[in-house]
Amino acid sequence: MAFRSTSGGPLSHGAIVRLLLAGAVAAGSLGAGLARAETERSAPKAAHAHQWPAHPIDLELLLAYHDFEIVGVKGGVGGVMGVKRVELRFPDGQEIPVKWKAAPAGDADGWNNTPRKEIAAYVIQKWFLDPVDFVVPTTVVRCIPLDQYGAISSRKTKANIAGTSCVTGAFSAWLSDVKVPEMLHDEERFASDPIYAQHLADFNLLAYLIKHEDGRGGNILVATDDDQRRVFAVDNGVAFGSWVKNYWVRNWNKVRVAALRKQSIDRLRQIKENQLEALGVLSEHRAGEDGVLRPVPFSANADPDHGSRVAEGWLQLGLTEDEIEDIEERLKELIEAVDSGDQPVF
Repeated sequence: MAFRSTSGGPLSHGAIVRLLLAGAVAAGSLGAGLARAETERSAPKAAHAHQWPAHPIDLELLLAYHDFEIVGVKGGVGGVMGVKRVELRFPDGQEIPVKWKAAPAGDADGWNNTPRKEIAAYVIQKWFLDPVDFVVPTTVVRCIPLDQYGAISSRKTKANIAGTSCVTGAFSAWLSDVKVPEMLHDEERFASDPIYAQHLADFNLLAYLIKHEDGRGGNILVATDDDQRRVFAVDNGVAFGSWVKNYWVRNWNKVRVAALRKQSIDRLRQIKENQLEALGVLSEHRAGEDGVLRPVPFSANADPDHGSRVAEGWLQLGLTEDEIEDIEERLKELIEAVDSGDQPVF
């Protein structure tokens, strides 16, 4: 397929890129608790990508707040941090497959197992993407009671946060009809296939913003439907300036595509200081009388220098002040590059 001008001659590469189709507009940031989540849930929603087991915003509520029964577990599904595929059944009979990863003991923060960074990646995509175009699966923090955890692990398990009687970790929506791509970035196809270009550009934009530095196979997936070539970032632990990164693969912490979507950039121009500051607290849980951590309304950032804040029976997660400042600087540099013409858009 080739683009041509009205006179019949071939278009330049820059003109081709400018002709590529734009997609969905931005979604709001993740709410500060159940009230905000309910607001998002009640708002009119476009259809979600069929790779999701349910609408992403509905899943936020379901996975974070609702009781469930574990009806199936499959271990060894990839990664190096004990990831498992878990089938959850909810009281209404709905069954949802999720990826489960228990958080590191003590502070719920490790070199490649950081629930706070997974949630941050999920939230930041909302700055410029609608749910139908989400790149990162719905991700929430959840604490599974010890008497229920035997369905996941046959070992004698201890609570991993002091003052609790549950195992804290992250649920992420399990995507279907996806695969590890043989080739993620085809430059020729980017210039000729609008759908391919849209999704790869938005993935690259998100990866740039969060400084994703582990692009190995399995962390980035694509839709099996090649005509609707979606791209997904399903593991975002090595991001936001992590002290360790993967030097042996092609990472997407820089813009590698020929151009980014103007519509996505325009949405990012609207990001306010308070939206950046809100990244400081992304999840907050407190243990009840049964020792199980449950979501509570967000309080003030307890320690901007540390992303994981832990006290007896209490956990608050977010990005550090330095990580937020780095996002702000990367966003500023990107918009300046677009305005100067150094970063092409379409």
